[in-house]
Amino acid sequence: MSTTETVLLIALAGLVILILGNIAFQMAAERKNPPIGIFIECDGVRLHYIDCGDAGAPCVVLFHGNGTMIQDLILSGLVDRLAHNFRVICFDRPGFGYSDRPRTRIWTATTQASLFAKALDQLGVRNPVVLGHSWGTLVAIALALRSGYAVSGLMLVSGYYFPTSRMDLWFMSGPALPLFGDLMRYTLSPIISWAIMPN
Repeated sequence: MSTTETVLLIALAGLVILILGNIAFQMAAERKNPPIGIFIECDGVRLHYIDCGDAGAPCVVLFHGNGTMIQDLILSGLVDRLAHNFRVICFDRPGFGYSDRPRTRIWTATTQASLFAKALDQLGVRNPVVLGHSWGTLVAIALALRSGYAVSGLMLVSGYYFPTSRMDLWFMSGPALPLFGDLMRYTLSPIISWAIMPN
């Protein structure tokens, strides 16, 4: 066996070990932290969400930002406070928490808004107040601008409102690319996330 073949075999073995290790880590993490909400199948996407408060009251829909999930909005106390007077629906956006992110689509804010409009229709939600946090503001704005779905109010918290040329754009866009993103998901992304979590 040549040196090149040996190096390739070692690299392939290392890749397989990383993938299997990350799958095992994911399964252990999901056992320790089971879903806190319920699921809805919409447009071929399995969405995880919570629905609390008075079902007959006006509805508030919450969208989290990147790198977070439903639990961040719950931990802030916002969900409990709103649930005293409103019906509150909070989704894990596609690819976050327990919501699926099929790789056959590019998940722009507009694409996500279209998906959530259909999901909210399935849940019988009409004219909600929509809150978006961080990158979720773009989803909230896109939902409010849809001609086929009306919202009664819009709250935008610490959001992105205008295109900017930020240095982290290219670094953070890699995981969204088909194939490359899948490879990152099962190899380096969990290790990088684990390493930077304390910061």
